[in-house]
Amino acid sequence: MYRFVHAADLHLDSPFRGMSTDTPNQAEILRKATFETFDRIVDLCVNERVDGLLIAGDVFDSAEPQLGAELKFRDGLARLDEQGIPSFVSHGNHDPLDGWRAGLNWPPLAHRFGSNPEAVPLDVNDPDSPLIYGVSYPTRDVRENLIPGFPSRDSNRPAIGLLHANVGSNPEHGSYAPCSIDDLV
Repeated sequence: MYRFVHAADLHLDSPFRGMSTDTPNQAEILRKATFETFDRIVDLCVNERVDGLLIAGDVFDSAEPQLGAELKFRDGLARLDEQGIPSFVSHGNHDPLDGWRAGLNWPPLAHRFGSNPEAVPLDVNDPDSPLIYGVSYPTRDVRENLIPGFPSRDSNRPAIGLLHANVGSNPEHGSYAPCSIDDLV
């Protein structure tokens, strides 16, 4: 049995633009709350001794996050690494690969999916451990279905897919990486 924590749409360091002019104090409280929430997610992973943290897109609210925000995120993944807990990050439309300017080194157990879909073992030393399949947005605007590019599933191992997408063409969201439930299955 394996246990994971899944998170998406963290939107760390969100400026809460609509509130910043009318109620700047509340906007700042909410901005800080995004980091507090991420810290609690890391605490949960450590306290529950989960097998991994899975993050499916939009770590940040901006394609060009502030250095301090990138450092806080990296430091949270480093805390997991110190506890032997791997993390897997798939970037979405708000945090595409071309927006990470700081070039920070990631902890050894933190895997950042690239722009080509791939499968990564949870534990490289265990041939029966789950495979984590994932892909990241290379740029903000990804309008094609990314599912067909995923590698074929190895049916002998548990598999988890990690993708930030608009499933079922939800009109309340942008048409980013559109796919259907059938595509995911």
